[in-house]
Amino acid sequence: MSSTPNSDAVLEALKGVIDPDLGQDIVTLGFITRCTVTDAGAVDVVINLTTPACPVKDQLRDQARDLIAAIPGVTEIEIEMTAEVKGPAGPAREAAKDVRHIVAISSGKGGVGKSTVAVNLACALAQTGARVGLLDCDVHGPDVPMMMGLVGAPEQVEVDGKTVLIPKERRGVKTMSIGYLVPDEQPVIWRGPMVHSFIRQMLTDVQWGELDYLLVDMPPGTGDAQLSLAQEVPLSGAVLVTTPQAVAAFDVTKAISMFRQVDVPILGIVENMSGLVLEGLVEGGEAGSEVQIALGSETQTVSLTAGGKFNAVFDVFGTGGADALAQKHGFPLIGRIPIDPGVRAGGDGGEPIVSVEGDQSVAAAALRETAGRLAQRLAVKAFSSLPILD
Repeated sequence: MSSTPNSDAVLEALKGVIDPDLGQDIVTLGFITRCTVTDAGAVDVVINLTTPACPVKDQLRDQARDLIAAIPGVTEIEIEMTAEVKGPAGPAREAAKDVRHIVAISSGKGGVGKSTVAVNLACALAQTGARVGLLDCDVHGPDVPMMMGLVGAPEQVEVDGKTVLIPKERRGVKTMSIGYLVPDEQPVIWRGPMVHSFIRQMLTDVQWGELDYLLVDMPPGTGDAQLSLAQEVPLSGAVLVTTPQAVAAFDVTKAISMFRQVDVPILGIVENMSGLVLEGLVEGGEAGSEVQIALGSETQTVSLTAGGKFNAVFDVFGTGGADALAQKHGFPLIGRIPIDPGVRAGGDGGEPIVSVEGDQSVAAAALRETAGRLAQRLAVKAFSSLPILD
């Protein structure tokens, strides 16, 4: 005698799917927003996650499918994965009130690729279906317009008797920068109060609309812009960008101290320029055979893969700086981005590498993974009572 499954049996089975970050099953967490079973045994389930950029989305879906398939009498399975980004607990902010998370992308010093990381993280998050904004607060060196391939002044509209700016949008990312408001050759020579006023205006006089994430590209260092942003709005956290060198890691330590003083949690650190990836092939080379590759005084021996292909990673700027920081201060290393000429070319040409390259690009794949880990950290912070180490 064949049994007929029901929704209770499906929900009981789905308790076996554990969210690895929150440590509870997806039923208890309330992720199941629809669960129906027909008399013919067709199961229809909707799993609503905490971010569309969830890096384990496919894993959770596959686990759910396997557990449902093991229920006697199930004939068909339809699983839809949706997402709803939840903002942090606490009183609603006045500025940018429809933005779930505001995240500062910062560094202790210039030249580490902070803006490049910020632009690519924003585009990578938008690719997952998230609603994303990017605010360029580096008033003295605004790079976002060039990196996003955007020019010209933003549109102005009247809303409730007040003039507001409409963000310029590309690649699914809403952007705003001082670079849209002044000529390219004109320097911005402002003291601290002017910087503070600009940041306030960018949060209150820009029609951001509903966003899941607003990434803020900060100027290097620990000056007026960082303090002004922290004073204007409660931040969900900060991401620190560094390179492997000891001097860069030393300067990031100052940024860590500054954010702690203003009660901004550190969500993680990104190590940019983390090794130079060399790829190529040896014509006629057999898989498993070895080849020596030299870069300066360093030589590596690597094995060929199918088709005679090889790749090697050279630590041009050293190694270990970001790991030491993460271990010392108790927050995670959420990404390592290798050196790739495509990253530079994409920034100069207004085509971020995550928008034009698939996962065959090691750098593009690393940036997408980093975006997923950032979204993961924010989801845990917003959904769970477990603390984020900072």
